[in-house]
Amino acid sequence: MKWVPIPKHLVASPSLWLLGPFLFRRGSNTRIIPDFVWFDGQNDPRGQGPPGFSHFFSCRAPFCSQTKENISGREMETQLVVDRLTEAVEVLRQVETNLRTSSDEVWHTRRPDGRKVRVLIRASIISLGEIDTVKQEFSADVWLAAWYKEPLLKGKKHREEVDWDDQWHPRIVLFNAVSVDKHEKKHHLILEEGDDVPIVQQSNRIKATFKEPMELFDFPFDHQELTIQLMSDWPTSQVEFAKNMGIKDTIRTDTFTGSHEWELYGHLLCKPAITGQHQSTSHQRYALYNITAHVQRKMGFYVWNIAFIMFLIMALSFTAFSVPPNEPADRLSVTLTLLLTSVAFKFVVTQSLPTISYLTLLDKYVLLCMIFQCLMAVQNALASIMSNAWLFDVISMGVLAGVVFFTHLVFGVLMFIKIRGTNKQLGQADKEYLNLCENIDRFYKRTKCTISGFTDEEVEAIVGQTELAGVENSKQMGIDETKTETQLANLPGSIQDMQPSRTNKFHV
Repeated sequence: MKWVPIPKHLVASPSLWLLGPFLFRRGSNTRIIPDFVWFDGQNDPRGQGPPGFSHFFSCRAPFCSQTKENISGREMETQLVVDRLTEAVEVLRQVETNLRTSSDEVWHTRRPDGRKVRVLIRASIISLGEIDTVKQEFSADVWLAAWYKEPLLKGKKHREEVDWDDQWHPRIVLFNAVSVDKHEKKHHLILEEGDDVPIVQQSNRIKATFKEPMELFDFPFDHQELTIQLMSDWPTSQVEFAKNMGIKDTIRTDTFTGSHEWELYGHLLCKPAITGQHQSTSHQRYALYNITAHVQRKMGFYVWNIAFIMFLIMALSFTAFSVPPNEPADRLSVTLTLLLTSVAFKFVVTQSLPTISYLTLLDKYVLLCMIFQCLMAVQNALASIMSNAWLFDVISMGVLAGVVFFTHLVFGVLMFIKIRGTNKQLGQADKEYLNLCENIDRFYKRTKCTISGFTDEEVEAIVGQTELAGVENSKQMGIDETKTETQLANLPGSIQDMQPSRTNKFHV
């Protein structure tokens, strides 16, 4: 019977006994010595220990009385068993590594109070970078702030007293971000006079690239909505987004780096939403917050460098009529050369657009010019077999000239309609933004409050729907607005009554 020394750290492991069929062949006389110690061969009765092990348990078996010849004969099988044990150790270490929690893994727990939290958002686009039409991406440098009331921090007066890593937070992520180059996050506590429940402010400075599917039907007379989408990883039953009605959302137009191709409008529309069924992999819905800026493409480059050149190439096709009809080869050489030039320009247009399955307005114009040149080539071929070629040329020239005139007239009307519709749509968005800014300014002058919108009543008070309706009715009835405002000031639900403790906030 053979005795095999076992490493000290494996003797107490139950995995060793589970791996018995793997380590030893059935029917083998090999046995395990559970308490055997060698110290680098010094306590080894043979004078040497197996390679790779320095600590084993001491022997109490008659192994020491074995002859030197028997030991040398069994060393190969002992080494084989040791190698198998080493492999088993590596397997167990790999299993332990896979089951170990990573150091950067974060577990999020629900709120202990179970209440739904309304998170107020304020956005400011510091710089809007390049807009890539082919990749349908844009870059932006954004400052985002989120406010929410946190009763769990009741009694806290300084942000240094809070371990922000252990606190609940709304888990705001950039839903349509392709890459994030920089993300700086800071927390603040905002205290209200007369209220010991603080407001948590989470400030984010983000520089990232965002994905934006572009609608290019009207290219190059199109405008695009560049949207930054925020999403909470908590479902709508726990978190909802709303705009901070106490301060305006802003966008800087002077730092826009794509001004050579686009015109950036000065309004920023921010609206909450929820995910659709196609946006969620579960049965739950999640809160979204859309921050939208509008840009309009400057069409001059495409009109003068593509559309106008295509018009000249098409107009040059009429020079084929200067060649006598009885020389069709010379006529066709002129027409087909111009057609090949148009095909080359079509590739230029394709490089300026992503791979899309529909035709843009510029694509339609280029294709119509190419179709006209194909008709011109057919006319050149037919003129050579006509008995009265001169009359056929005159009639063909008049018909083709009429087609060119009518086609460009239609395109001119379409351009006018598209531009007018775009200006009207962007004008309405601009008007909506300016009206909201005026309401926020009026509210701030009355209350000196920069955080509002935690309740629907606060939103209505700032938007002023009820107030505007009352003013219109008072004008029709001849009521003095100043007296009415004085009487309403002391009523419950008025702006003064709703915001008694937010006129003096301070950050800590």
